[in-house]
Amino acid sequence: MGPRPGARLTWVGHATVVVDVGGVRVLTDPLLRQRVAHLRRHGPPPPPLEVDLVVLSHAHMDHLHVPSLRMIDPGVPIVTPRGTGKLLHRAGHTEIHEVTVGDRIDVAGVDVTVTPAAHKIGRGPHSRLTADPVGFVIDVHGHRTYFAGDTDLFDEMRDLGEIDLALLPIWGWGPTIGIGHLDPERAVEATSIIRPGLVVPVHWGTFAPETGRRRAPAWLDTPAAQFEAAVAAHDDDLHALVLPPGASIDLEVTDGSSEP
Repeated sequence: MGPRPGARLTWVGHATVVVDVGGVRVLTDPLLRQRVAHLRRHGPPPPPLEVDLVVLSHAHMDHLHVPSLRMIDPGVPIVTPRGTGKLLHRAGHTEIHEVTVGDRIDVAGVDVTVTPAAHKIGRGPHSRLTADPVGFVIDVHGHRTYFAGDTDLFDEMRDLGEIDLALLPIWGWGPTIGIGHLDPERAVEATSIIRPGLVVPVHWGTFAPETGRRRAPAWLDTPAAQFEAAVAAHDDDLHALVLPPGASIDLEVTDGSSEP
């Protein structure tokens, strides 16, 4: 396998990531506001974003956030779980591709394969919207990124194929997490199954319930420390990089390996 275009990753925060491969920019689960319901962002505000494609993993409000999507050009294509299209159309978006597990589509120069996700369906108790959660393998110029969305472990992780970059959730937005989420230890187990060139943990360290205090809660950075400890304790040679929210790295991908 010969040299591929360089890639740049920006972790905006929570599950929001921009992956830029050769100038093709894919945005995951945009959550771009400072406040979301009872949650407040800690860390730098998101920069203005110009992207070529948006992928949405599921309908929960911290992943399909309509006010954040209104900050994106309404003509940018969106790949989203089946059942969410009407909501996005009402929000003014014009190119919507509803997908389900097993689908493979080519849009905006990106080859998108839809993967399972082990997570709660629907949008929440306030909504009748029903949509199964999904993940994505995003292939741009041969560079393959796995964006898991929200998920726990599932058997089909063994069937993802060669992955250059894995974006795996390791927590959520509170001091505890419920079922349907990877925690730091299970995220390392997922990494050992997928064997990506590089894994970057996401879905941690960004939002917390509002308390009236400006100081970030003590638990906000704990998942990252636990993830790093679990990687260090693992028998396999795993390549992981923990970034703070708002950080960017350049990835030069050659012959299936990734190095920042």
